[in-house]
Amino acid sequence: MGVHMTIAKLCAGLLTALGLALSAQAAPAAKPPPQPKLVVVISVDQFAYDLYDRYKPSFTAGLKRLGQGASFVGYQAHAATETCPGHSTILTGAHPARTGIVANSWYDPATRSVVYCVSVPDADRTARGPQNLKATTLGDWLKDVSPASRVYAVSGKDRAAIMLAGHKADGVFWWQEDAGFFTSPSAAKTNLDAYQRMFAFDQARFKTWRSTPPQLWPAPSSACAALQKPEQFGKRPVSGAVPPDDAIAAQKSANYVFTDDFQREFRYSAIFDGVTLDFATMLIQTQKLGRGPASDLLAIGLSATDLIGHRYGNGGAEMCVQMARLDAALGEFFRRLDRRRIPYIVALTADHGGVDAAERLQPPGLRIDAATVVGELNTALRASFALKAPAIFGDDPRQLWITLPDEADPALKGKVQAAALAWLNARPEVEAVFTAADVAAAKPAADTPPAKLSLIERFNLSYDGARNGDVVVAYRERASLGMPVKATDTVAGHGSPWDYDRRVPILFWWPGVTPTSGGEAETVDIAPTLAGLLGVTPPPVDGKPLAIGR
Repeated sequence: MGVHMTIAKLCAGLLTALGLALSAQAAPAAKPPPQPKLVVVISVDQFAYDLYDRYKPSFTAGLKRLGQGASFVGYQAHAATETCPGHSTILTGAHPARTGIVANSWYDPATRSVVYCVSVPDADRTARGPQNLKATTLGDWLKDVSPASRVYAVSGKDRAAIMLAGHKADGVFWWQEDAGFFTSPSAAKTNLDAYQRMFAFDQARFKTWRSTPPQLWPAPSSACAALQKPEQFGKRPVSGAVPPDDAIAAQKSANYVFTDDFQREFRYSAIFDGVTLDFATMLIQTQKLGRGPASDLLAIGLSATDLIGHRYGNGGAEMCVQMARLDAALGEFFRRLDRRRIPYIVALTADHGGVDAAERLQPPGLRIDAATVVGELNTALRASFALKAPAIFGDDPRQLWITLPDEADPALKGKVQAAALAWLNARPEVEAVFTAADVAAAKPAADTPPAKLSLIERFNLSYDGARNGDVVVAYRERASLGMPVKATDTVAGHGSPWDYDRRVPILFWWPGVTPTSGGEAETVDIAPTLAGLLGVTPPPVDGKPLAIGR
């Protein structure tokens, strides 16, 4: 009996193995992407991989479609996990150390002023453009080899649209309160038709809103409603309800669309991304993208997830509703694109991740009043060196500049820097402190996986000697910078070198794609991957082409 059972089990095992082998032989090979007539690149601001993974089972529309393509666990490998640096990596294929976009803003010692990443040197303070971007983008490469190609970008934020568009775009647009979508002559030489279409879109949208004022937030699903809970973030109480109290207050007046409160709250609402995608659809239709003699590129920055994450954190009902609306809005956008019947490919990623409000984390995270830390550091340095003015400037408390009078002894800067490092290292909220020289010397090996980069190597990938601070600070994991007090204060954010701020989804989809999971990748890999599909040779970049559809 035992022998017969052994033989039976052996036969069953052989049959199973044979069946698996035949199944493997019969499985169709992954279908490569077609030569695209239109490449659509979407960046969802503050769309952490953890957030995507948490809500992935609930997606039924656009994000579900994208998740059935070529998927990667992505990394913004650098430490400066902010909007401008993150967007600068996506279509340049370069880390911020190469793009020069080391932060949303940085201090310029020569002018003793703060430089916004998309401000225009020697121009009107309201001008916006890519002049601070030291690298070129996929759109620039495409235009160089194919002048007939069109390149457009639109986003809720100027810095997102401009970083994605590059230097040679045909049109770059972003939302501006009270005006609708807007552009700057310094951002692109926008053709007259696209410029007129922008104004027509804005006028039509405001006319529609005048007759039928929009609701900023849809009613939550039962799953989202279950997350409604009052919270206390720092010194700010939050109802946790959807619609949020701020949105309800903004919609009380009879003509609320044209109030300052509504214009502000619109950006922090679940309908913001849908309007951006409507504008993108208008560009595709009116500029006939994908129907010209050459391939075209459209970059879209969706900003609501970031703004909602900052205002309410990512663990409550507000973000739950936002994820559902984002999924639905992308689904509708893709259906419109399908109806165009053109070969297209979509790549979706994020500029950075994010962390929930410190008080809602389990166990609770650390909340740091960064202004207090910098203020106390300056007080200590002034006492130690008998200084008449603060020695440290820190608009961003993670990047600190030593600002001494011009007549100060040159050796004093080194002494102040050493004292600042010692003081910061003794603080319980600080994980590590580095000098600019230490960061500059910490260049990682080219083949280092992004997850294996040391802390100082992550900072190196964000380092530009002319734009970084003299002292670089890494605060403890799970810390939230800032102490919210009033309704508009930030309760949660990003900007740290930790993985929750660095990990983002990287998704590719095209009609007929075979679902694949490619493991880990970096956002700098996206541009060279798409360049290969377009038959474009990129300049030297930090990223590498990914094997999608092969």
